Amino acid sequence: MYRLKHSPALVIALIAIGVIFGVVLTTSFNLDSKTVAGPMDGKIYTEATGSSDSQVTAATFNPNKLFTSIVEKVRPTIVSIYTTKTVKMPENPFFFFFKDFSGPGMGMNPHGQNRQPELKEHGLGSGIIISSDGYILTNNHVVEDVDELRVKLIDNSEYDAKVVGTDPSTDIALIKIDAKNLPVAVLGNSDDLKIGEWVLAIGNPLNLTSTVTAGIVSALHRSINILRRNNVRSIENFIQTDAAINPGNSGGALVNMKGQVIGVNSAIATNTSYYMGYGFAVPINIAKAVVDDIIKYGKVRRGYLGVYISEVTPVTAKGVKLDKPRGVFVTSVIKGSAADKAGIKEGDVILAVNGKPVNRTNELQAKIGVMNPGDKVKLTIWRDGKEMTITATLKAQGNEESGVTSETKEISKKVDLGMTLRDLTDEQKKDLEIKGGALVTNVQDFSAALQARIVPGDVIIEVEGKKVKSVADFYKKVNKFKPGDVIKLKLRTKQGNEKFDRLVFLEIPQKKKNK
Repeated sequence: MYRLKHSPALVIALIAIGVIFGVVLTTSFNLDSKTVAGPMDGKIYTEATGSSDSQVTAATFNPNKLFTSIVEKVRPTIVSIYTTKTVKMPENPFFFFFKDFSGPGMGMNPHGQNRQPELKEHGLGSGIIISSDGYILTNNHVVEDVDELRVKLIDNSEYDAKVVGTDPSTDIALIKIDAKNLPVAVLGNSDDLKIGEWVLAIGNPLNLTSTVTAGIVSALHRSINILRRNNVRSIENFIQTDAAINPGNSGGALVNMKGQVIGVNSAIATNTSYYMGYGFAVPINIAKAVVDDIIKYGKVRRGYLGVYISEVTPVTAKGVKLDKPRGVFVTSVIKGSAADKAGIKEGDVILAVNGKPVNRTNELQAKIGVMNPGDKVKLTIWRDGKEMTITATLKAQGNEESGVTSETKEISKKVDLGMTLRDLTDEQKKDLEIKGGALVTNVQDFSAALQARIVPGDVIIEVEGKKVKSVADFYKKVNKFKPGDVIKLKLRTKQGNEKFDRLVFLEIPQKKKNK
């Protein structure tokens, strides 16, 4: 066994290693970020700059002490939000059957009219103080359509609150209380988050004030389809964490090891309405963009690119000659949109936004969604086997409607693509403003058509750039390809009153062997 002698050189080396280790820890665990306040940049919140005032060294670092230091700093900035909503109960069904015999005690008021009972529904959520004069960040679903709104601070003082602005598409809301000299949370940069980082969730679950739980960032860029309602164009790019989150945590803070808020806790994955392992938070960068717009414009002004997009599947990657599935595939470009004016084309793959890679549709939506109309965005595009850069000037967001179309008679086919096609009627051709095509009426599970993201209601109007006149014409064109070939189809889709075309890539499946 070798032994090291205690030479002067060794002592100096050990001291140097200790200093370096201390510097590393100091830069890694930033508990007191210097901040830039609102008056300097027009923002009402305090934002971290990434520099450090506190010194954590190898000798002083203690995980337990680190957690308690964060909690001591952030916990006073988290509030309880109490809401009351008036809910009308269904009318008394017996009133209509016993109208002639009803009195005030039988579901009628003294004037002989049917009385509709009302109940007071109470709710509980959390919020994050982001300015010393009372602006509080929370979830839209916490304060949506409420009649009364009260905020309780950690010192048990209570205030009436008003809603300043909301954004249902991100589930973010800004409320205000009339107070001064409040403790303020520091907002971090959620773009810097990495999977595996330690985080703390602080809020008021199950009416248990100021509860702290710990976990890690389990995943990033999650879309869980909970905001797509009322024709709202949602932006779901959630941070997933295994820090315990329960009802009442909504609107509370997800905090990193620098004591910075990097997410607004919003939802849980559960079959029981309670914590089962994973929770989801809105990235703080999305929340900051919403707050900035509400304060500056009184509403959210979201940038709009004007493309229909889908994930890049292995088949799509093969069709556009990408080395592997990456980026976001542009299936259609809206005429006159920012994308159209910038020269983006259907069939392009968007690889990066302002130099940052995007590989999921919700990632692209989130990056564009935090920008304003008039902002310029640099897009890295894959087209014709090579990369290029296109700069687009975003426009204001338009409304989006949804809907699908109908059907006519079936005919047989030769290649089994896993979908049923029918010819268009003259009325459908006129409605869709096309001279011919093949209407998709059914798509089978695990089929080539399903993998290509073809859905009932789509009309196939081109195969490899050649017009499709009918179902028979479609199969005549497709039958020229062999199993394993990837073909490009153009589809026309109608959603509400809007008609648009999109591209998909479909791989011709291998022929089934007879048993």
